[in-house]
Amino acid sequence: MKQKDFELRENEKIKHTVFHHPIVVVPDLVISLLILILDFFLMYYLFLQGWWGVILFGAVILALAFYMLRLFFLYRKNKFIITNQRIIDFEQAGFFEKFVNEFPFLKIHESKAVIKGIGPTLFRYGNLKLILSQDLGPFELFKIAKPIKLQNIINEYINKAEAVKKPKDGVDPVSMVMAEVELLNKSQKEEVIRQIEQHLSKGTENVL
Repeated sequence: MKQKDFELRENEKIKHTVFHHPIVVVPDLVISLLILILDFFLMYYLFLQGWWGVILFGAVILALAFYMLRLFFLYRKNKFIITNQRIIDFEQAGFFEKFVNEFPFLKIHESKAVIKGIGPTLFRYGNLKLILSQDLGPFELFKIAKPIKLQNIINEYINKAEAVKKPKDGVDPVSMVMAEVELLNKSQKEEVIRQIEQHLSKGTENVL
């Protein structure tokens, strides 16, 4: 299965697509709106100046339109995706410059939500740190909406990945099996149920 930005692996499914909190674009929107109001406020004066005033008035509107288009483009492209196997971070620096970081759950030790300040507390946004098992410093995702909820989701996937990786460390066998089942598609899960029912029926026959 192929996506626009990346290719899914076998039995991999997208669980969550996370964007930055809308608060990150508010300052740019406010400044753009003030400039637009000022441009229309000076429209009569600019039109009296002749052709160059008309051109300046139109140029301001075109520049703002381009800036808003770029702002919306970058907001939609800067995101991270949580699948049942990994986290993929997309950083779009410009129209033609993009960076992609990938973090399999087996290589993430822990995720931590960081909320500091009145604004983040009121509007429920903050940073999310991924503590990597093989790196010195954490990887940080900035100004994410509802970081505590995402922290719990990611840590749950980390625990499932660790349960699959270390089946002999006193892990509940039922939890281990369920972690494996989570990676299967619908038809494979139905096949597992069929085989379990068949196994249980054979066990009942042997008892009788």
